[in-house]
This record gives sequence, structure tokens and C-alpha cells, in this order.
Amino acid sequence: MVMKDKIDIVITWVDGNDPEWLKERKLYEIKENGADGSGKGEVRFRDWDNLRYVFRGIERFMPWVHKVYFVTWGHLPKWLNTDEEKLVIVKHSDFIPEKYLPTFNSNTIDLNLFRIKGLEEQYIYFNDDMFVIKPVRPEDFFVNGRPKDMACISPQPIVRDSIRNIELNNLEIINDHFSIHDIRNNKRKWLNLYNYGSFAFRTFLFMRFGTIIGIFEPHIPVSHLRSTYEKLWNLEYKEFNSTCMNKIRTKLDINDWLARSWQLLSGEFEPRSRYFGKLVSASDIQGVREILWRSKYKMVCINDDDSVSAESFKKMKEEVNSELEKLLTDKCGFEK
Repeated sequence: MVMKDKIDIVITWVDGNDPEWLKERKLYEIKENGADGSGKGEVRFRDWDNLRYVFRGIERFMPWVHKVYFVTWGHLPKWLNTDEEKLVIVKHSDFIPEKYLPTFNSNTIDLNLFRIKGLEEQYIYFNDDMFVIKPVRPEDFFVNGRPKDMACISPQPIVRDSIRNIELNNLEIINDHFSIHDIRNNKRKWLNLYNYGSFAFRTFLFMRFGTIIGIFEPHIPVSHLRSTYEKLWNLEYKEFNSTCMNKIRTKLDINDWLARSWQLLSGEFEPRSRYFGKLVSASDIQGVREILWRSKYKMVCINDDDSVSAESFKKMKEEVNSELEKLLTDKCGFEK
């Protein structure tokens, strides 16, 4: 396949079992002054041992991808084939400004990905729990240089969780630069009933408010433009710099969802079906099976959460990985 504009993938990963990483993180860990007190630290870093299926899905269903940038603190999976032609290993020190290092803040990592040397203007950002489960095309992610995405106003839930605070911080910036009028002036993309279904009615209802009260986040791989980050760093340097100075994620941070929201509000995107991808909890094994085998979704995020106790973790991991192994059985070029 010959593509006019190359598209890269970026995957961020951390080995939460690495004793050296744990030791260094402990030195910077703080439990007050706005640090992430959600109590989910261990959950966010425990290893489900299914990263290989991320790579298998990419090779099988996205053969047109230019490069896959694998971002890591320094550790690598033992099975990873570092000689794979499409693979580029990137350490934090390769792209994050020195004054922010070392960092154990995922937001710092994400907000600086655009600095990776050689990364194309168009790139797709994956977390390590996001899987491609059906064939996808470049046009599913970018059209005429614009990201494909789903735009929907959705009220921001208020719960005691640092990520909710971070989303509100993003919204403060969004409302400084955009208004409901930007949505009304771009109804073709925001009220797209064909692609969004009932989500379009949600936007119609909440666009009557005076401010933008929330942006729906599907939590699947995101199509990004490097130039969006360059613009945002120039416009909101103080907020970006403040977040990146935090060694551990805090409730005062902003995150990469800000760039996605910016692309939506500025109209620099094309509508994509609500059935393109879906988030499911790893604790919902029936939901995982439904999406993998009986749905039209092409991508899935199988997300860890605190409902999976330490006692049930091993059983849940075996069940989830068994289903992924059935779908993505064949070893790929990214594996030794």
C-alpha cells in the first residue's frame, strides 16, 4: 500500500515489576500536596502480561503503519524483537527535556511525545492495554491530514479521583479558547447522527449550557498531530511546564486529552463511527468476549481497575489473555 502521508504509532509502557524502576520511583513518591491520592497506583502499574497482543494486532490488522515507537523508562520485555525493522525503541531521556527527568508521571511522558525524533506529523497513540481486533485502514485514523474522531459533549462526573480533576483542568483551558458557539458553527461534525447515534443527542442537549461542561473520552487509541502539541505548548506553556515538573501524577495536572479536545473544538477532525472502538473493564470477562467475538468494534481497551482485587487478579489475567490468544494466536515480527 502506497500512502501519501505516513502514519506512525506510539506505545507507552512501564514494567511495574522492575525493582530498579520501583526503587527510583519511591524516592520521588509523595502522598500529599496534590499528589495522586486515588489509591490506584499499584493497579495502574501491575502487569497483565498481554503487551505482545498489542503488537500482534498492529502487525496483522495495520500492516500499513510506517513505524512503531515503543516508549519506555529503559526496561524492555524479554520477548521483544528489537531488530524488527518497524520498531523504534525510545527512552524517556531521548525526548523529554532534562529538567523534567526523571519522571514517573504518565502525563509528562504523554505531553512530550511530539518531541520524539523522526516521529511523523500524523501518529496514533496507544496505551499498553489497547488492542486492534479487526482490519483497519489509514482512513480510519486520518483523512486529508485531519484526525478521525468522535465528538460529543458529555458532563464531567464529579468523583474523588485524580483523573476527574485533571479533566476539569483541561476543560478550563478549553473554555478559555473555545465556546459553545464553536460547536454550533460546526454542527455537521458535532451533531453527526449517522456516526454518533444517540451521542449526537447528548451534544444537542448539553450545548444549551453557557460553557463546555465535558468532552466524551472513548479511551481508545487517539489520532494526534504533532503540530497540535507544538501550538498548545506555545499557548499554554505555564500549564504544560507545571504538569511536567511533577514527578508523580497530581490532581493539578493536565493530560493528553487536552490535545484531543483541542482538535475537536477547532474543527480539525473528521467524524468517526461510535462503533470503531470501546472501553471494557478487565473484570468484565463476558464483556471482553462480547467485544472480541460478537461485536463490530475494531479496537478495544481492556482496562484494569480497582474492582479486580489482588486475590482475583491472576484468574482474571488468565481469562483475558486466553481470549486474546485465541484471536491473535500467531507470533509476529515484533517477537523473538
